Amino acid sequence: MTRTALAAALAVTALAAAGCSSASEPKARPEPTAKPSRTAPACPEDGVVIKGLPVDAAMGTRAMGITLTNCGTRPYKINGYPGVRVLDEHRKPLDVKVAHGSDIVDDIGPEPLTLKPGEHATAVLMWRNRVTNVTGGAVNGAYLALTPAEDGGRPQTVRELVDLGSTGRLGVTAWHREGPKPRR
Repeated sequence: MTRTALAAALAVTALAAAGCSSASEPKARPEPTAKPSRTAPACPEDGVVIKGLPVDAAMGTRAMGITLTNCGTRPYKINGYPGVRVLDEHRKPLDVKVAHGSDIVDDIGPEPLTLKPGEHATAVLMWRNRVTNVTGGAVNGAYLALTPAEDGGRPQTVRELVDLGSTGRLGVTAWHREGPKPRR
């Protein structure tokens, strides 16, 4: 075997050992390997996690669901509306008026809820991307700071484009249990 042929054979062997193949060989599919699963982040001290759902946008109207999940070990009580702040790309608050309900969706108002560990409640944010003042510029938020209640709580930040146009208004519904309401 010549040195060139030997070098070529060694190169093919090295490529095969590294999981590669030459152009003339059929390409083998690698065996699937088990990847370590990512663990969920630890439950915050207050026992709740708030997450945003995808925005539904149609004809200038936007609706976004948010969920509050009791990830703790004790029941969690809520009654009312989530706290909502619209933030810019530097996470600074924007001048946005947040109102209960909206002209888009009926809000039946708050009800007292006790969430057992693992249960969740939902609320809906609604806004219109409407430009009514061309000199003032459009309000575009990049984040939402959400709290379990309007009067406080640890804010949890959700990255989301909130394109309010020039209205500067956002509507929010009260927290409600998902699914059928329990009988009283």
